Formats: sequence, structure tokens, C-alpha cells
Amino acid sequence: MKIIDKISISFAVCILSLISGVGIANAQQVTVNYQVLPDGPILSNNNVTSCTPETADTYTGYKFVFWDNQGTISWNSSLTVCPGSGNTLATAWYEATGDGSCPKTGCFVTTFAFSIDHGVFLTDGTPIALVSPNAPPNPSWSTPSTTVNTSGPEAISALSSLAFPPNAAEPFRYWQVLGTTTETPIGIVFNATENDTAYVVAFYGPDPCQTLRNELASCLEEGLGKACLPIGHSLQICEELNREIQ
Repeated sequence: MKIIDKISISFAVCILSLISGVGIANAQQVTVNYQVLPDGPILSNNNVTSCTPETADTYTGYKFVFWDNQGTISWNSSLTVCPGSGNTLATAWYEATGDGSCPKTGCFVTTFAFSIDHGVFLTDGTPIALVSPNAPPNPSWSTPSTTVNTSGPEAISALSSLAFPPNAAEPFRYWQVLGTTTETPIGIVFNATENDTAYVVAFYGPDPCQTLRNELASCLEEGLGKACLPIGHSLQICEELNREIQ
């Protein structure tokens, strides 16, 4: 009996070890990167396997600009990163700092494009569709440049959709000036002021409110009247949170 008991105990320990090993193997994690935009060096990184507070550290020569927390954009330097159903990525993005002076050719706005759902900057091409009045002096803007001379005010229009290869094109969402938590006014046009030196990002990605918009349209088509009001209210909140209306 003692031999049988020992065998049973050993078997049970073996099974528990296997279960534990599978649990460890299947544990999901978030890789947290602190990286220089648009595709610069990773200043540091770490992995988290449970909900963990993260704060964008200070690095000499670089300035924190925003978090991409697994597809959610945050302008605050601190947030909580939580693993989901798969291995994912959270990135604190930084820009290199300079002296802020303009070159002899004049002041420039520098533009970038960022895919919210893919978590990457466009590294080949431009988010700019049109610049008006695109006034002299030279160099005036021409595609595929990502910079715009601001010797005078310029209206910079973003492309309505943009592909981040190898992924398909996705719609424009909003502009955001980096280095500030103040939201840039909504719309496809970014209005640069005279001698503007802003770094500004055109964000792209799927419309997070589209499902609610479809539900509301379906509800109204069925003639449900007041029953559609909660959906309409939820849609309005979604559009305000995602800069589709102000």
C-alpha cells in the first residue's frame, strides 16, 4: 500500500507540475517600450504580466509626447498597463529635443502619421494631401515632404486615408500637436501659424464609433423611435471622446 501511495503522490505531483507549466507557458504579457519616434531607438523596456502602473521616465535629450497603450492613446505620462488575451505592446513615445530655433530657410511644421490600431509611425511617405496657400519663399511644400514652411500661415490638409504597409489603408482620425495635453481642434485641416515650429501627428485608424452608428441607423430604420435614444446618446459620447465632434 505504501508503494501505491508513493506512486499516486508522485503521479499527482507530476500532473500539477504539468498544469503549472502550461499556465506559465500561456501567461499573457505586455511588452512596454520607451521609444523615440518615428522609428528611433528603444530607450528602455520591460514586460508586465499583471496590471502595473507605468510612468514615462525622463531621458536626457528626449521629451515624452504620448502613450500608445495597446491601441489606446493617452497624453498623460502615467497610466496602468494590463495584459489582455494575447501578447501585446504598450509604447511611451518620445521626441528628440532641440534648441527650438529655425534654420536660415525659415520655420517649419513637421508632420508625422501614426496608426492607432497597428501602433506604428509611417516611415516612408507623408500624411499631407494639400497645403494652402503654400506660399513662397522656397522651399514650398511638395509631396512626399513631411515638412511645411511657415513663413506665413498655412492650412495643412491630411490625406483622408493612408496605408501603413503591409497593412491596408485606414481613415484619418485627427491631428494632434505634440508636447501638449491640449487637444488640437478636430478636422482634416491643421492650421499652422506664422513661424510655427510644431511637431504634429495625423492619427489614423478604424472608427471606434461605427458599430454604434450602425446600430442607431438600424434602430431608426425599424421605426423604434424613442427606443433608439440610448443608442444615440452612447454614440454622441463616443464621438466626443474620439474627437469626431466637439
